[in-house]
Amino acid sequence: MRLAEQTKIVHVLEAEDHAAGVDGDSVSLENYSHVTFIFSLGSLTGDAILKIQSGATAGTKTTEETFNYRFSTAALKAATGDLLVAEETSAALTITGTVYDDFLLVVEMDADEFTDGQQWITPSISSAASAMFASCVAILSKPRYGQNVPPTAIA
Repeated sequence: MRLAEQTKIVHVLEAEDHAAGVDGDSVSLENYSHVTFIFSLGSLTGDAILKIQSGATAGTKTTEETFNYRFSTAALKAATGDLLVAEETSAALTITGTVYDDFLLVVEMDADEFTDGQQWITPSISSAASAMFASCVAILSKPRYGQNVPPTAIA
């Protein structure tokens, strides 16, 4: 089976300057057991705060959840840009311009880590950076009911 048949791939955040702060598209874990958010960070000036929030409906941000994350050991397209540092946790990750500029950030969580009854997950980035080019794709995995065309996970 191909990756797109085993998982649900959702475009969460379009590639553009999000210095004014942005909420990514909410995804539902109703039919999935795991979510991986893959952020591609381009030019970054200043710092921004990343939060993963859960709620009972799409776009509702009721609870700030603690998440696991890793980032690349070098800038994208560098010799070790495909390696990731050891996993850490955060509920409000400071995306520092001097550290994350042109890096990959991977955020992962299991559905059972979210607050009960809050299966909608929304990544939010604060407006603290003066320039922040970023995009994000979510990969929802471990479907509860496997099928060749996974059901939608957005509203």
